[in-house]
Amino acid sequence: MKTPAHESALERRTSDAAADFGSLIRSRRKAMKMRQDQLALASGVGRRFLIELEAGKPSCQLGRSLLVAEALGLRLFDILGSGGPPPAAIAPDLPELQELPDELEAAE
Repeated sequence: MKTPAHESALERRTSDAAADFGSLIRSRRKAMKMRQDQLALASGVGRRFLIELEAGKPSCQLGRSLLVAEALGLRLFDILGSGGPPPAAIAPDLPELQELPDELEAAE
């Protein structure tokens, strides 16, 4: 069961991640000297969507957001590998994940 503190921490992380992604998109677009209408045309999304994405709206659709990133030449590694916190810092109360075997053994 999620506690209110856990939910607010999750919302805060979600909001921060959306803001960071929007900032990355905006800075990359500006570095490429593109206007929002040009990026909208190149990625196939609307200008209103880009405005919300760059503003860090947490509810922007992931698929469309990735199309925008792709149009800017950003790869998933560029997005996720931008120096974010290590997994233990994101969820310190979760146990360490154990590596799963390559193949599951048949149930006996």
